[in-house]
Amino acid sequence: MRVQGYVIHTRPFQDNKVLLDVLTQEQGLIRAVWRRNTKEARVTPGSFLLHELELSGRGELKTARSVEPLESAASLQGNGLYSAFYLHELLERLVPTNLPVEPLFILYQWVIVNLRQGVPIAPLLRRFEVGLFDELGMGINLSCTARGEVLRSTQLYQFHGKFGLRPYLGDQPKVRPMIYLDGATAKGYTAGLWSNRSVLSMAKELHRAWLDAALGGRELKSRDLLPAAEFAGERLWQVPVFRFEESIK
Repeated sequence: MRVQGYVIHTRPFQDNKVLLDVLTQEQGLIRAVWRRNTKEARVTPGSFLLHELELSGRGELKTARSVEPLESAASLQGNGLYSAFYLHELLERLVPTNLPVEPLFILYQWVIVNLRQGVPIAPLLRRFEVGLFDELGMGINLSCTARGEVLRSTQLYQFHGKFGLRPYLGDQPKVRPMIYLDGATAKGYTAGLWSNRSVLSMAKELHRAWLDAALGGRELKSRDLLPAAEFAGERLWQVPVFRFEESIK
């Protein structure tokens, strides 16, 4: 069986063998054992490159008979490299093996290409997170209230992981929400307005909380490599508040 994929993690195995975790277009995330020959004693398949793999085996752990790059090596550096590590850690932690996720494969490929070209990183990461959530059935719905009501742009809402959006009426909530945001910001998020500073800032805070819940409190090591800053904006009951601002051109 031949598949195309990106190697997202490697680790030593027995003798000259290496365990590969590969995001494939055909079968999603798969795990395979690859035996290096004597001349390749210290060689492992390059990250962020599309490979063609010849696989065998009926179980969950495949045997990689061959691993051949389909494109020339292209390096990532600095925050672009750390961002790619972050994508890999998300895939490793959250995506089940042998689950076809072709839209996520295509999205990953798109992000890697844009990271190589030096495109602003934050919008790429937020877009990837949205695609990951949707593909795993854990998407965030900011298109309407929990009761299905149309959002009003100037109304302030509270967002709860279990209950969705609820209008904020001025009282202290019994259950602390993840964030507060106005209807215009929620609409911008749903429309994918990643060029808007308010939408992008809100998405970063919300996705972080969403991921923390999905990971059950397990730390993402790659976060330590990326620039981090405490939210310094408006807060309500110690919870971040996001209000839509038109982007300055």
